[in-house]
Amino acid sequence: MIKLILVRHGETIENVRGICQGQTDGTLSKKGIAENKLLAKELSDHQIHKIYSSPLKRAADTAKEISKYHPIKLEFRDNLMEWYLGALQGEKFPDDFDITNLSDELENAELVKKRLLYFLEEIRDQHKDETIVIVSHGLTIKVLTTILKKLHLSRSVGVKLMENSGYELFMI
Repeated sequence: MIKLILVRHGETIENVRGICQGQTDGTLSKKGIAENKLLAKELSDHQIHKIYSSPLKRAADTAKEISKYHPIKLEFRDNLMEWYLGALQGEKFPDDFDITNLSDELENAELVKKRLLYFLEEIRDQHKDETIVIVSHGLTIKVLTTILKKLHLSRSVGVKLMENSGYELFMI
């Protein structure tokens, strides 16, 4: 079995301001940087074999902080990026934002699920009986959680948004 530690990136300035980041980099806030240091220290007790991260700066910076305690390879993977949210990116989230009702130009949960399933198949083949860290983003983690808990994709709406610099353990 693979022990999977699923991590959400640290708080960003954009999170605080209610800005939709989507596939933009974002900038960690002072609080996010401090919380990432605490997270990395807490995860230092785990024997981690590999860290995979979204390449977006907010996740990459979080993964780099974790990697300071583990002399292992850090790999950036596009399939761990946040949903592509088009014209919403860089703007305030609209009051009526609904991830179940997005326009066709935006990435939806089904597309995110496909890229995550592909990623999971790869790591299952490469990491038997190892501990893996995955650093990603709020909406993407909601979809990944439904996959890991074997829930229907429609249940992703009800999955609690992971806190910034938070993590959850899964066995797969």
